Amino acid sequence: MLTFFPKPYPDELLYSIIARYHVWSGNDEMSDSMEQLFGDRRERATLLIPKHFKYLAEKTKEFGLSYETLLYEHTIFPLITCFLSKNSYDHTLQSVINENQLIIPLCIYKDSIYPRFLKYCPHCIMDDRDEYGEAYWHRKHQSFGVEMCDKHRCLLKESDIEIIDSRSNRYIALNLLNEITVTLEEENIPCFNIELQIAYDIDYIYKNYEFIRRMLWEKHSSIRETTIALLFNRKLATQKGLVKNNRLRHEFNNKYISTCFKQILLNLQDNKTADWLITLCRGGKNTVVPIRFILFTNFLAGSLESFMGLLNEQEKFIDKKKEEYNPPNGYEEKLVQYRKRWLDAWNKNPCGCRSDLKKSDSSAYTWLIRHDHEWLLNHLPQIKKPKVRTKVKDWIKIDNELESLVEKAVYKIKNSGGKPERITIANIRRYIRPKVLLQRNYKLLPKTMYKIGQYVETIYDYRLRKIEWAKSELEKEGKSATPHIVLQKSGIRPDDWNKFRQLLTS
Repeated sequence: MLTFFPKPYPDELLYSIIARYHVWSGNDEMSDSMEQLFGDRRERATLLIPKHFKYLAEKTKEFGLSYETLLYEHTIFPLITCFLSKNSYDHTLQSVINENQLIIPLCIYKDSIYPRFLKYCPHCIMDDRDEYGEAYWHRKHQSFGVEMCDKHRCLLKESDIEIIDSRSNRYIALNLLNEITVTLEEENIPCFNIELQIAYDIDYIYKNYEFIRRMLWEKHSSIRETTIALLFNRKLATQKGLVKNNRLRHEFNNKYISTCFKQILLNLQDNKTADWLITLCRGGKNTVVPIRFILFTNFLAGSLESFMGLLNEQEKFIDKKKEEYNPPNGYEEKLVQYRKRWLDAWNKNPCGCRSDLKKSDSSAYTWLIRHDHEWLLNHLPQIKKPKVRTKVKDWIKIDNELESLVEKAVYKIKNSGGKPERITIANIRRYIRPKVLLQRNYKLLPKTMYKIGQYVETIYDYRLRKIEWAKSELEKEGKSATPHIVLQKSGIRPDDWNKFRQLLTS
């Protein structure tokens, strides 16, 4: 039973609360605090969700801290799960409840953006000491991708506390780090606006977690339309929704190449088969890495908050973009021209398939598929399904043919020369062609399998045949056929000699 538990400060990380508990409890060993809080002296320190988090939440109920309060207000769980689908979210939440820690960080460890050391803001340390009498670790400062404090607009400093070492159970309070120097100096921050906007977006996620998650679930099908409208506004997509992939990658790289997210940008070049940028343009998958979605929405709308606002007003926004669309110069003339060319090509080859028409006038097809997609779909030949001819096999006939081959196969095995070979199903099958028929369709060949079963040798019968072979060989060589020499020649293991020695001496 806990006698006390520290009252959490605003935006305080659970790691920090546990560290303050250890200081205030007066325990000499960290393992004593772990046993009091988690019921396990071997509990390890983590930035994510502690393994026995459920046990801790039960202990803190009497101090007004429920399971949901700790999880959603003092861990990075909201950031991890904000952009998951409903099924993925439920699965992740269940894994936390069941104390299965391994599932939580899968969508976070990508792109080498997992922070290695705890970070702090020098200005926040001074403010916290003035207001609360001590400094503490802020949750948003430890979030993946954050390099600046959104409140004081300054770079975060790295401590020497490593948080990815799973062997350590050290929870160290920020207020105890005497080596931290609080110096308020002017900083020359490259890409100031980008880094600061990411910090703002992380703060926006924590404060509006429920709204963002509800919007992404309820309007998941609208994300693509909003994305395409924004890309179209920047001339990175056509009106029909075709994304200009190469141009998009180029502009995205130019925007973020000088930031700390170079590893993410390298993935766009090295692994085009799993291009997450293009995947987000199509509406995303079940699992979206948070920092990727933040960078993407910043690129499109300037901030995550702006993108969510556009998604909320999606119908009005899309209609407005459609009204602003201006057809290219000479659109009407080209429309009439290419439609006529396409119909002429079809009239010349009325029985041709779609591929034949594409080859006959590829330029007309390309223009129409980009600028008059619906008309083209209504003026295409019907898809011709190939006629599939399935040759029915006469398995009764095949069974009779293979049955007649079994005796020949057995004869070849017995007279193969050299040391005898055991008669097994596999060895018989090797001598029957095609052996694939017997291997894959043995259930359709009852006569053949019955015939094989009559010839298959037990290990005892096989050894008797090897003994007879050994006698015959020794007789040909003019050597004495004593029981010991016969058994040795036949290749029977010495452990089994006693079973056959009496048979040879009788």
